[in-house]
Amino acid sequence: MLKKKIKNQQSESGVVLHINLVGAIVFSLALVVTAMMVTYAFAKPTHAVPAGEVVTDPTGGPEPAQIPPWGELSTRDIRIKPPEEYSAFELQHIMPPVWRFNGTSVDRVRQVMLSSGLTQEQVGRALVDSKVAISNGTVLVSPDGDLLLSFLPQTRAKFYHELARNDGNERMRFPLCFSTNEFEETFAAEKVSPATTELVRKLMYPRGTLQCFSDNEFVLQGVKDKKEQMRLLSALSSQTAVMAAVRIRPDTDIDKLLGYWARPGGIRVKDVQPLLESLKGVPDGRVGLVYLLPQFARQRLYTFPMPSRPGDAAMDCHWSTMNFFNEVPDDHYNDSAYMVKCLLTNYYQIAAPTQYGDVILFLNDEGNNAVHSAVYLAGDLVFTKNGNNMAQPWMVMHLPELTEKYESDGPAKIVVYRNRKW
Repeated sequence: MLKKKIKNQQSESGVVLHINLVGAIVFSLALVVTAMMVTYAFAKPTHAVPAGEVVTDPTGGPEPAQIPPWGELSTRDIRIKPPEEYSAFELQHIMPPVWRFNGTSVDRVRQVMLSSGLTQEQVGRALVDSKVAISNGTVLVSPDGDLLLSFLPQTRAKFYHELARNDGNERMRFPLCFSTNEFEETFAAEKVSPATTELVRKLMYPRGTLQCFSDNEFVLQGVKDKKEQMRLLSALSSQTAVMAAVRIRPDTDIDKLLGYWARPGGIRVKDVQPLLESLKGVPDGRVGLVYLLPQFARQRLYTFPMPSRPGDAAMDCHWSTMNFFNEVPDDHYNDSAYMVKCLLTNYYQIAAPTQYGDVILFLNDEGNNAVHSAVYLAGDLVFTKNGNNMAQPWMVMHLPELTEKYESDGPAKIVVYRNRKW
């Protein structure tokens, strides 16, 4: 770069620049050269982009051709927990822990326990006459605290996996799951006492890469301080969910975006298009994913169901999955036979979820029963409800994290179905 020597001299009237004849000539040449360089910079042809390099548009985003049909997703994880009123309701209805074994005998229960790794002493303690009852073909076992605390984590994992086969053992079917960091951070944030935290840690067991907990009643009954109970419930019931949005840029193809999200039964184009178009003129414009979901999901996402009454439908994962596009929920989906018939009639099996509305089923170890279901949204996001009780909200999750919840001794078994109309 050309440099010019300029003498500065202070005077009462300000700064005076003294430039001699040679300096003036050099200065003029510099201006000419600079003008030529600027003109060349604007006029030179654009070079080809090397293979593999991501092309960005003037707004800093990817080229329109590189954007998937669902748009540019942005996500962040949140911790969601039930309202305090629900926790207070649960504290009023704490019952002693009970293990349920359907359609079997005490001798068969003994074999299940032994095959799960319980010792002869533990089995004998569990099956004393005073702790066993039989009702309508179901064997009920009421374990005491010393027995619960005597299990090794791997034994607990295997035995609770067996208990999870029975619909009556809801805590085992839908355990509370944490990663190692989540557990420590959540209990610290809720200010749960070290003693209570350590008791919960002793009762945790592995499921895939997660640490799970199913003995809510036992621990809550042992905590006598009501405030500590509330803190514990708050820590146990908090779950990781995903908040998602779609980025809208000045050159976003709104028609392409709506073509993906406007499935039959989904959003109405006329209701959403004005909002999306308006965001084109907003810096860093984004629309919450909830605005792109059908009425059923939009009304329920990140909320907890009201406490159920006798005769109410069980709003579990299957009910939620199959009603995703229904304005009026069909309570027949509580019947597994009805759900299976609907899938076989109106859906066909595919290899992997790739299209909005695909139904994802998580199977048991034998592969003959769906223990969970979810709806595929976009990217790696799914709509799910992990259980049929009021402590389980409707939420969006990352599919890999949901899959972890249903792994036990090996990878979760998944099958995917797509509506024949699509």
